[in-house]
Amino acid sequence: MTDSLLRRAQQTLAPLQRREVEAALELCAADPVSSVLPTMHLETARDSGIVPRGMWAVRRRTGMTRELAGVLWNGANLSAVLPVTPDDPSGDEMRAGVASAMVARLTRPAALVGHAGLILDLWGRVEPWWGPARELRPRQLSMAMDEDPAAQPAPASSGDLELEPVRLATMDDYDVLLPACVHMFRGEVGYDPLRHGRAAYEDRLQYLVRAGRSYVQLGSIRGKRPEVIFKAEIGVLGGGVAQIQGVWTHPDVRGRGVARAGMAELVRAIRAEVAPVASLYVNDFNAPALAVYRSVGFEDVGTFATVMF
Repeated sequence: MTDSLLRRAQQTLAPLQRREVEAALELCAADPVSSVLPTMHLETARDSGIVPRGMWAVRRRTGMTRELAGVLWNGANLSAVLPVTPDDPSGDEMRAGVASAMVARLTRPAALVGHAGLILDLWGRVEPWWGPARELRPRQLSMAMDEDPAAQPAPASSGDLELEPVRLATMDDYDVLLPACVHMFRGEVGYDPLRHGRAAYEDRLQYLVRAGRSYVQLGSIRGKRPEVIFKAEIGVLGGGVAQIQGVWTHPDVRGRGVARAGMAELVRAIRAEVAPVASLYVNDFNAPALAVYRSVGFEDVGTFATVMF
């Protein structure tokens, strides 16, 4: 990639302007589930009048002017919305120009995440400069539901398990919530966030709790003091879509229906109080999780990919 190649590109990547926010939201609305991350930040910009630094506009040259052709969010994660056009039906020209501009203008994020076809295409173009990846997850099922969940039986109990209802977490729960979140993170992401970036990790968790986006189910196992049995967070919220993240069930009670019942309660609460659509994405090889989500009523709506650094 050279400066001359960038100059010849029909696309430019530049900070989004306030006057472009509504048009950017319209681009995202074409696929609200896969676009939920940039949508969340665009809605914040619309409501506050301040466009965050990580929000970028993809502009395409049309004659003597440039029109908004896509948007890109580059924060901890990078996610892009790059619609195809009649004069570029494969999107190849757009993606080539955007990838070149990403390398030239952006700081590499912690991860690329979003629609698999787009993310894997961009990754293939930027890998010589941004690679190597720590882990590549090329096929994650994007799932969503816009109806109340199917009824689930109560978790199996032989007298050793006492459960409270799923509810919003409060800061009073923080001391028992943090270990559960760390256990989930280590299993899913592969390292201990308390040893690498503890302040940022705890700030994020505390924000979700205070924002009413952290859900917890406490209970006692074999008469021990109450601890987290099931938990999840609304990690991303925008465009009427609540993206569920961080789903975790206590290892000692897995296989007893706790996750199924907990997810049903969670989705019911989200649809009643937060957003009409609940979504999530999950590795295609995670058969137990897929069985839980499908039993509750989630349906496949696309394929995601994640590139982690």
